[in-house]
Amino acid sequence: MDKLSKTISLPSYSIERDWLYAPKTYLTDSFSPFVEEIYLPSVASDAGSVKLKIVEHSEANVSSHSLIKKLISRNSKKIQVEDNVILDLREYSPANLAHAITIHLPIALYVSEYLSSNGFLKPLLIFPKKLPAHVQKLFSELGFQLLLTDGTVMGMICNYELDSLTCLRSTLPELIKDSFSQSNLVKKLLDASINQPKKIFISRRDTRRLSNEDEVELFLIKKGFQKLYLEDYSVIEQIALVSLADSIVAIHGAALGPLIFRTLFNKPPLKLVELFTPAHMSNVYRIVMHQI
Repeated sequence: MDKLSKTISLPSYSIERDWLYAPKTYLTDSFSPFVEEIYLPSVASDAGSVKLKIVEHSEANVSSHSLIKKLISRNSKKIQVEDNVILDLREYSPANLAHAITIHLPIALYVSEYLSSNGFLKPLLIFPKKLPAHVQKLFSELGFQLLLTDGTVMGMICNYELDSLTCLRSTLPELIKDSFSQSNLVKKLLDASINQPKKIFISRRDTRRLSNEDEVELFLIKKGFQKLYLEDYSVIEQIALVSLADSIVAIHGAALGPLIFRTLFNKPPLKLVELFTPAHMSNVYRIVMHQI
């Protein structure tokens, strides 16, 4: 095998069955509506691999289905990088905090480990020019340097190839633990968690907002929960709130992305109630909850 290439095999991660509670319907009784109690089937992440290869004197171009972006990239001034290996992470919508944590972060960590074993420094991460500030802050807090551009970047590039996005999920808890358990991130999160509520209701201001929000909030306040909008907090505070809570009620969304950082702490099992929009289902946090 070429010393500048590597394939990392990622196993499948399986979880057992769980309960889903649906709204009252006439599915099981045509006269009286019942709250449906659905016993979900077991589920697993994909098995797969990450293939890494360092290519000297190469170009990283924006990968997009948008013709406008491609034209902008083609006409932009090329950026030459001399001192770092480049890792282009402009694919797979990094504008979302959960996507950044579950897709882009594991790729960056695998590449960092691979480069270190070959005598290189951490990669320079290439992201879109309009990367949201909270995603920029996430990677900066985790010790990465970023370059935001939609143009062509030239230099030594670490290319990666994934069998699937979900294959990254199986080893993410161990990867987070191995990468950060001895870093100052743990202390930052513990410090940020001081005086934070441990029973939280994560709400949303725009899409997926509950139609009976006031009723739900009042019910949860009586149970000791505090309502939060995570966008009101810094990235470190968001990770601390979610990963160090005791109980969470949350509308499904990117706010639950930091759950995976709970693997850094020796904490009792977390209790999570995840609220879904009808017909919008995802197993991503269900798998994470079993992992942590």
